[in-house]
Amino acid sequence: MKINTFVKLIIYYVVNLFIFPKKEINKNSLLLIRLDAIGDYVMFRNFIQEIKESKKYSDYNITFIGNVAWRDVAEKLDGDYIDSFIWLDRNKFARDFVYRYRKLREITLQGYTVILSPVFSREFFYTDAIVHIVKANIKIGSVGDLSNIQKWQKIIGDKYYDKLISATPNLMFEFYRNKEFFETLLDVKLEIVKPHISLKPEKLKFKLPEKYAILFIGGSDRFRKWNMRGFAKVGEHLEEKYGYQIVLCGAPSDSVDALEFSNCFRSKYIDLVGKTSLIDLLHVIYNGNLIIANETSAPHLAISLGIENVFVISNGNHYGRFTPYPKEISRDYHVIYHPEIENDFDDYKKMCNNYGFGSRLNINEISAKSFIKKIDNEIGTRS
Repeated sequence: MKINTFVKLIIYYVVNLFIFPKKEINKNSLLLIRLDAIGDYVMFRNFIQEIKESKKYSDYNITFIGNVAWRDVAEKLDGDYIDSFIWLDRNKFARDFVYRYRKLREITLQGYTVILSPVFSREFFYTDAIVHIVKANIKIGSVGDLSNIQKWQKIIGDKYYDKLISATPNLMFEFYRNKEFFETLLDVKLEIVKPHISLKPEKLKFKLPEKYAILFIGGSDRFRKWNMRGFAKVGEHLEEKYGYQIVLCGAPSDSVDALEFSNCFRSKYIDLVGKTSLIDLLHVIYNGNLIIANETSAPHLAISLGIENVFVISNGNHYGRFTPYPKEISRDYHVIYHPEIENDFDDYKKMCNNYGFGSRLNINEISAKSFIKKIDNEIGTRS
């Protein structure tokens, strides 16, 4: 056990001593917990409706604890199925002990008939910790894996649940992993076949070109972000050969990369980096003709929105789980991987074993030339 993990365990234990959870159980109440990233949420969110409309939980009042990073999207898209939200900042919950105390106080103000934690890769100091402290008649979770949790943590965390739903041990695409969980939970065969997002028309605060390609330069980790010279070369090719205007997108944290892009790109473009909410981004993606992105949240949003031309740069991280998309879900997801994967691409099982739980291959060893060739081949074939 690392010393920082041990210290964290002690501090969190002390924080919990000052939490006095309500023992009264609210009748027909369900606490649903999902604290992972936006891509995980996109793969999961359509099953919220399945819970609300199921025979088992249709008359339940649902409280949802979610990651504040995707608050505006969840409230906009799923507010009809959730009775109340509790939003949690993951960084503050881990590092700010006063914030952690206040959030746990808020979460434990009532007891629940059911606590439901559907995440497969559980986290001991986040979801498992919340499940442990909240009062409930029954606590249900996934048997899970060891991706985000140490073995000793999982042994302890398993005891926090009254029921752990079994899961296929082999690596599985994340949407199917969620479907497996909810079919077992609800004891029904679900007809939902792919993640989808339905958008209502909305006036944006900025004007978009009639024909444009989106370059989404963001990524959750540095090792998953392609270089700006590559994005610039691809953008110039899309403009010169296909007549697309370029719209640059990303989070506020991508502002330094956006500045570097401006020094590499030789033509005019629209810079929306750090200037859109998640709801705005959905509309930008939906109205675009093509998107180029790192393997991060943007491609998942694009596929759920039904976008045709989705091109992704990936070093193979979480291969088989989040990438590539199964063809029966979408034939519009086109990904170029690190050359080491591209050269052995036909051996799917080997790639899953090698990169299913992470990859440190250098994403910048993917050349702009090879990516442009991939784009031209796909667009040319479709034409």
